Amino acid sequence: MLPILMLVAILVLLALGVPIAFALGVTALLFLVILKDLPLDLLIQQLYLGSSSFPLLAIPLFMLAGSLMNHGGISQRLINFSLSLIGMVRGGLAIVTVMTSVFFGAITGTAAGASAAVGQIMIPAMLKKGYARGFSAAVTSAGSSLGIIIPPSVPMILYGSISGISVASLFLTGIPIGIAIAIGYIVVVYLISLRNHYTYTEQPFQWRTVFQTMMEAVPALLVPVVILGGIVTGIATPTESAAIAVLCGLVTGALIYRELKWKDFIRALEESVKNTALVMFIVATAKILGFSFSILGIGQKMMEPLMGYADNPIAVLLIASLILFIGGFIFDGTVMVLVVVPLFLPLVQATGIDPLQFAMVVIIVWAIGQQTPPVASGLFITTAIAKASMWETSKYNIWFILVLILTLAGMIFFPDVMLYVPKSLLL
Repeated sequence: MLPILMLVAILVLLALGVPIAFALGVTALLFLVILKDLPLDLLIQQLYLGSSSFPLLAIPLFMLAGSLMNHGGISQRLINFSLSLIGMVRGGLAIVTVMTSVFFGAITGTAAGASAAVGQIMIPAMLKKGYARGFSAAVTSAGSSLGIIIPPSVPMILYGSISGISVASLFLTGIPIGIAIAIGYIVVVYLISLRNHYTYTEQPFQWRTVFQTMMEAVPALLVPVVILGGIVTGIATPTESAAIAVLCGLVTGALIYRELKWKDFIRALEESVKNTALVMFIVATAKILGFSFSILGIGQKMMEPLMGYADNPIAVLLIASLILFIGGFIFDGTVMVLVVVPLFLPLVQATGIDPLQFAMVVIIVWAIGQQTPPVASGLFITTAIAKASMWETSKYNIWFILVLILTLAGMIFFPDVMLYVPKSLLL
C-alpha cells in the first residue's frame, strides 16, 4: 500500500507541473518525516551523496564535449561523409540520418544531444526532398536512442556507478548491440522508403567524394576512437576520457575546422551546465527516494513476491523489463535506473543472471522509453523541429520501437548470441 501511495503522490505533483526532481525529493521527504523520526541533516547528506560519485564526473564532461562538437562543425562533416557512402540509395537521406546518429552517438553519449544536433540539419533536408514530416521526425528520434547504447553513454555511466560494473565493460558491450540496432533501423528505413517512393540524391557513388569527405571527417571520427581506446586499454578512466573528449572538441572545432567561435564556446558551456544540472539534480533527489525505500522497507516488500522466480532467469528479466517499461511511461530513464534497478540487483545476483545481460536489458528498455510518450525526450525534440504531430510521428516510430523490442527479446532469450562479441573482446 505504501509504494502505491508514494507513486500517487509523485504523479499528483507531476500533474501539477512540479519538476520531476522536486516531485521525487518532496515525496521522499514527506513520507520520511511522517513515518520516521529522522534528522533532516541525514537527508541533506543523502542528497549530497547522490551526486558525489567520482564516475558521475564524466557526465558533465561528456555533455560539454558533445556541445562543443555540435557547435564546432562536426555534425555537418559526419553527414557529408555518410551522404557520400549511402546517399544514392532509395531513402538515402533517412539512412544517412541513422548513420550520422551512430557517429554522433559515439561522441555525445546522450539521446537529446544527438536528436538536436542531427535533427536540426537532417530534418529540414528530408522535408525539402519530400519525406513525410512524421517519418523525418521518427527516423531522427529513433536514431537518437543510439546515443545511449553506443558508448560513450551517460546512462551506462550512471548504471556503472550504482551496480559496480566496470564502465569499460558496459561500453564494449554497447558497441555491437548499438550497431545491430542501427542495421535494423536501416532496414526499416529502406522498406518504408520503397513503399512511399522517397527520393535519393542524384550524385552517384564516387570514391573521390568518399575519400574527400572522409578526410574532412577524420578528426571527428577519431574522437570516439581516442575515448574508447583510452578506456579499453586502461590508460584513462571514463572520467579522464571525458576530459580528453572536451579537449578534442576544442581542438577540432577551434583549430582544425575553425568554426568554434568564442560565442559558440559560451553557448556550449551554457547548454552543458543546464543539461548537467538537470541530470544531476534528478540523480541527487532519486538518491533520497531510494534511501526512503530502504528505510521504510519498501524495496524488500516489492521484491518478496518476485523471489519465487529466483530459479527462472527469463521470468525475472521479463518482469523487470515490464516494470521498467511501465515506469518509462511516467519517469525519465535516470529515475528508473537510480531508484528501481537497485531493487532488482540482489534478485539478479541470486538468480545468477549475467550482470552485463541485465545491464543491457535496462539500457534497451531505457531507449524504448525515450521513444514512447509522454516522457519521450528524443521524440519531443524531433517533432518540434519537423513541426509534426505526435500521432503522425508515432505511426512511423512504432516500426523502430519494434527493432528495439526484438533486440530486447534477443538479449533476454539468447544472451549467449547477443553477448558473444563483447564477451570475446573482454577475454
